[in-house]
Amino acid sequence: MKSLFIRCSEETYELAHSLAKKESRSLNKQIIHMIHSLADAKNIVAEDKSSVVENGTTLNSSEAVYESKVGLRGIVETKKLDSSD
Repeated sequence: MKSLFIRCSEETYELAHSLAKKESRSLNKQIIHMIHSLADAKNIVAEDKSSVVENGTTLNSSEAVYESKVGLRGIVETKKLDSSD
């Protein structure tokens, strides 16, 4: 899962929040819905990134994830944040 951070004016934020409330969605779900709706309307599809080429060898996505978890990089990627609860 990826994160998307959006900077906007107060007015834009309030408009998005009002749209979400009217559709009985959270603000995040509403923004995701709007992105998918517009992509569908414009016949846009995301690229398939199911394989990665590394050292001349094509890896499937599960092998690529395994490879990225080696060494210090794996420590950084798997560290969990403590909650304040």
